Amino acid sequence: MQQPRMETDTTGAGEGPQQEVPWSAWVTRQGLARWWVSHVPRSWAQWWSTSSWRQPLQRVLWALEGILYLLLALMLCHALFTTGSHLLTSLWPVVAAVWRHLLPAVLLLVLSALPALLLAASFLLLFSTLLSLVGLLTSMTHPGYAQDLDQ
Repeated sequence: MQQPRMETDTTGAGEGPQQEVPWSAWVTRQGLARWWVSHVPRSWAQWWSTSSWRQPLQRVLWALEGILYLLLALMLCHALFTTGSHLLTSLWPVVAAVWRHLLPAVLLLVLSALPALLLAASFLLLFSTLLSLVGLLTSMTHPGYAQDLDQ
């Protein structure tokens, strides 16, 4: 059976048996504050609490972050450029074959569909003309629906 751990203070006097605290409890803000108060000298705490050092340090860290982001962007651009150039050099024969063989087929398809497109366009034109005539005749038979253009 395991004995309870005995914690002592700086003079060595025991406080009695205490429960072991899991390491995750030290991550909390209160645990860190207690550790800070008991382990960090007062001069360091005063230096930490003054704001005169924070602004230059913050600017240096922001500049470092900006430089790192710039390097990351340059590395990404380099990777995309090299990958794209390799891809284009390997795809050039495919593009040439498509241009040579598929382009005539697409042009033939478009040219063969042209009469059907012209027929559809003429049908739509005829249909819209008939609808306009029906609307004109309807307005002529109902004088209340017609607008008086003389006024």
